[in-house]
Amino acid sequence: MRLGTILRDTVAASAALAVLVLIVAIALGHLSIGLGLAAGLVIGAFNGHAVAGLLERKAPFVVGSILRMAAISAVAILVAVLIRSNAWAVLLGVGGAQAVMVAASIRQGLRAA
Repeated sequence: MRLGTILRDTVAASAALAVLVLIVAIALGHLSIGLGLAAGLVIGAFNGHAVAGLLERKAPFVVGSILRMAAISAVAILVAVLIRSNAWAVLLGVGGAQAVMVAASIRQGLRAA
C-alpha cells in the first residue's frame, strides 16, 4: 500500500467534496455552514500529511497524536472565527476529511489485494 497515493487521493477528494458542499450550501441558502464544512474538509485533508511527517521524524506516537489533534482543532476553530462560521461546521468538515481518508485507504487496500 502506498501512503503517497492515499494522501494525494485524500486531498483531491476532500477538495472536490468541499466545492460540492459549497455549491449545495449556496443553493440552499446556508453559505456560512457551507463555508465551514468546506474549510474543515480542506483542513482535515492535510491530517494524513501531518501523521506521515511525525512518523518520519520518529516522534512518540501518542504525544504526536495528541499534539496533532490539538493543532488541527485549534486551526479549525480559528478558521471558524475568521470566516464567521459555526465551529461545529468546520470540525464536522475535518471529520468528513477523515472519512475520505479512510475511504481512500480502503480503496488502495482493495486494489492491492
